[in-house]
Amino acid sequence: MSNERQTRVLIDEVLTDEAVPPSPVALVGEVVEARHPVLQGRARVRWQDPAGEDCEQWLACLQGLVVRTGDRVMIQAAANWPEPVVTGVIDGFARRPDQPAREAARLELAADECVTVTGQDEQPLLELRQTPEGVRVRLLREDVDVELPGRLCLKADELELRASAGGVTIAASDDVVVEGEAVRLN
Repeated sequence: MSNERQTRVLIDEVLTDEAVPPSPVALVGEVVEARHPVLQGRARVRWQDPAGEDCEQWLACLQGLVVRTGDRVMIQAAANWPEPVVTGVIDGFARRPDQPAREAARLELAADECVTVTGQDEQPLLELRQTPEGVRVRLLREDVDVELPGRLCLKADELELRASAGGVTIAASDDVVVEGEAVRLN
């Protein structure tokens, strides 16, 4: 089946789905599919109507509402609307993964290109490039300070601190804790 025909069939399915005739009532359902293959903002929800009949249908979700498969959701049917609408997620206390960030812009770099950030004086501050060894981020000014009001955590499979000319100083206003399978000094 062609993509265009498949899309048409899916849209027709949504538009012709047998819906419970709505009466102004709130129900609880479970999301069985969180993303419609074609239409944005719809989730497939299973619920029992007030008469005890099992229902399953692609329903519109309130704009901005994030639903995931397995969520219990509030479904509301309005007297002047042809289908129920998902209005909220009930499982608000369950730990939910962070919403993935939407890509706002993309820049593709060739092997010999880099992204450079310059200051107001047009002097380079930062360079980002892809190398055969991996991604390289270079700060291009001397004496750089990184400051933030909260905690800084650096995570990696492996971490190496190296001073190519001069020493390394660690200063803290509280205890310094070094943990490891083996701690080697000198």
